[in-house]
Amino acid sequence: MEKAIVTKNVTKKYKLYNGTKQRLLDLLTPKSYGEDFYALTDIDFEAQKGDIVGFVGVNGSGKSTLSNIIAGIVPETSGTVTVNGKASLIAVSSGLKNDLSGRDNIELKLLMLGFNKEEIRSLEPDIIEFSELGKFIDQPVKSYSSGMKSRLGFAISVTVDPDILIIDEALSVGDKAFAEKSLNKMKEFKEQGKTMIFVSHSIGQMKKFCEKILWLEFGMVKEYGTVDEVIPKYEAFLEKWQKMSKKEREAYRNFEIEIDPKKLLKDEESEAVQTIIDKDHPFENTKYSENAISKMGHIKGGKSVIYSQEPHSNFNMPSDSYKNAVYYIKKEAKVGNDLYFLLSEEPSAKIGLVGWMKSTDVSSHNEVLIDEDAKQFLIKGTGEGYNRPWGGKKNLIYDDLEQFKNTDFNVNKTVKIGKNLWYYGVLEEKNAWIHHSHLQEKKV
Repeated sequence: MEKAIVTKNVTKKYKLYNGTKQRLLDLLTPKSYGEDFYALTDIDFEAQKGDIVGFVGVNGSGKSTLSNIIAGIVPETSGTVTVNGKASLIAVSSGLKNDLSGRDNIELKLLMLGFNKEEIRSLEPDIIEFSELGKFIDQPVKSYSSGMKSRLGFAISVTVDPDILIIDEALSVGDKAFAEKSLNKMKEFKEQGKTMIFVSHSIGQMKKFCEKILWLEFGMVKEYGTVDEVIPKYEAFLEKWQKMSKKEREAYRNFEIEIDPKKLLKDEESEAVQTIIDKDHPFENTKYSENAISKMGHIKGGKSVIYSQEPHSNFNMPSDSYKNAVYYIKKEAKVGNDLYFLLSEEPSAKIGLVGWMKSTDVSSHNEVLIDEDAKQFLIKGTGEGYNRPWGGKKNLIYDDLEQFKNTDFNVNKTVKIGKNLWYYGVLEEKNAWIHHSHLQEKKV
């Protein structure tokens, strides 16, 4: 059978520096500065043409790094990668330029893939229809939610008909209906015999869609086999992993890195490590409760993480790329003495979810719907317009309302965020939120 992807001894090394000075010294002097970090170590992996392979592993295991290397986006440090066919990576906002509109991004990405102007004009309507972005296709991508970016990226990638499709967490954002639509499209590709790599934390999706599973652990291959062979072992590991304290996880990680798991027999795991794995989770009996709330929140400065599955879970990511935006908060959870907020791109606790954050890492105010009555104001010519009330830089639709001075602003919703009123209406065919201080009542 024809091989679609072959990786041999693939290693990816990064340098970690303590500041700009150390980075410059490493570049300009013979002496080596910084700490070596191995995202991947000696990865041997093959996928036959038509294989549907799921990549699993806890955060930091190397799934996205390997996906990017196979897609040709990131080079390997050593080893070889052979890809037979055109590969297309779908990840949240992968390859999208924030300052360009959705339509411009379609043209740019297709040009980079070698399509001419005539072919692009032919493909563009299908991409826009599949993405379901409608009138937002001509808005800058920086104003899109993560779900909208994912839909655009997915629509472009599937329409260009790649030989190998790599989906990296792209279905974990946005609404369920589009995720189902995307899975159906992937099933079409499966029937056509295309090769697909599927990266997700959703075990249910893996079982439903994949045939083989590559389990990565700390940048190394832990297991590779059929879904029935690998997933039960991975689920058992996850159950134990989630019960470990931070110190216990570090001990387990150090053991796995220092002793190559490929050289261990299945029944020869360290007794000390097994004790760590089997130990009761210190938070197992902690009191947990959830409540429905209505708030808006900004992520504070400084280091913080977002828990993508449940409060205080292992699946977390840095919050940096989500800052300078406002989020809806429709649910809170109490874990022991800690309070967590569920952040979302949509006014919902079910769709558009970003993840859970500690309340102390979020600046928040209550959101109260005042009314949905029609009102008419005049724009003073000061301030900005946002796609959400109390918006941040990433929510900007109009960064200067001076051009609209004395323009009518027809409002159809009023909310109160903390002590401030925000009005929602249409301005030059765009929906926008404007703070009350930048509006004046229109005298009839």
